[in-house]
Parts: sequence; structure tokens; C-alpha cells
Amino acid sequence: MKGLILKDLYMMVKYFRNYLLILVVFLGVSLVQEDNLFFAFYPFLICGMIPVNLLAYDERSRWDIYCGTLPVTRDMVVSAKYLLGLIVQGVVFLVTALCQAVRFGLMETFDLESYLVLMSLMAMISLFSSSITLPFMFKLGVEKGRMAYYVMIFVICGGAGAAGFAFNEQLQATIPFGAVLALGVLLAAAVYALSWYLSIIFYRKRELH
Repeated sequence: MKGLILKDLYMMVKYFRNYLLILVVFLGVSLVQEDNLFFAFYPFLICGMIPVNLLAYDERSRWDIYCGTLPVTRDMVVSAKYLLGLIVQGVVFLVTALCQAVRFGLMETFDLESYLVLMSLMAMISLFSSSITLPFMFKLGVEKGRMAYYVMIFVICGGAGAAGFAFNEQLQATIPFGAVLALGVLLAAAVYALSWYLSIIFYRKRELH
């Protein structure tokens, strides 16, 4: 398992350096674009693409076939992608949380409730971004499963819209967003776990050519 994750990390360093620039740019823009939260959520879309693109490289190089000759199971191959996704999304989430804390701190009044609402929405989007895509990829292959990528974009855009809706002061005063968002984060974590399980089941049964 450790070797599979290291292999993917080395590939990330080699092939996805431009992603780092995109992440930095969007994080920077999110600090000045207070009314457009898409820039804050888009880095999670980028991170959600990384495991998918790694799968694409594996299929293109026939690594998935070669991997069958190694002392690793298909369950381990799937789990490595999901663990890597958690690592990348976790790092980006922490960096984004720090950047948003700086932005909120520079405001005249620091609104802890709004900050926690934003962080909860980001955690949900982070978990959903990979959950939606990976089961399709492991079941159908990268090329046939790319439609799930567009669904993921819709989820990110929907999350940005939901964030703007949640930041309405009147709604915050009438709806217990703390409890709702806590349940939302738990639901997103459950969906990620279900996605992980389904990907393992799909990949076990898939015929590789």
C-alpha cells in the first residue's frame, strides 16, 4: 500500500506541477473576491481531478495490467487512490482554511459563525468531489467514466451557490446552520466511505484489457 501511494506521489510531482500554480492563483483570488466563493471552492475540484488523472496515466501506460503481476490486490490499488485523495484534499483544506482565516481576520469584525459555515461547506465539497467520480472510473475506465467529471463540476458550482445562500444573514438567524452543516459533513464522509466501498467492488469485477 505504501509503495502504491509513493508511486502516485512521485507521479504527482512530475506531471501535476502546473496544478500547484492554479491552486495558488485561485487561493489568492479567493482572498479578494469575497462575493464569489467559486474561487475558494475550485481548488477542491482540481484536487478531485488528481486521482482521476492518475488513473488515466495508469491505464495509458498499462500499469493496471502490470500491477496484476505484483503482490498487491485490487482492493489495495483502489484504497491507494482514495487515501491519496484524502491526503491531497486534507492539505488543500488546511491551506484554504488558513487563507480564509487571514481574510476574515483582516475584516473589521471577525465572524466566527460565518467562518465555520464556510469551512463546513468546503469540507463537504472536498469529500464529494472525489466520491462522485472515482466509482465510475473504476467500473467503466477513465474514458467512459469522464461524464462523472461534469457532474463533479456541477456539485462544485452548486456548493458555491449554497455557500452564498448560507451567508444570508436573515437565514443564519432563523435556521440552525451549525447542526445542518454538521450533519452535511457527516453525510459527505459517509458518501466518501460508500464511494470507496463501491469502487473496490466494481474494480474486483472489472475485466482489464
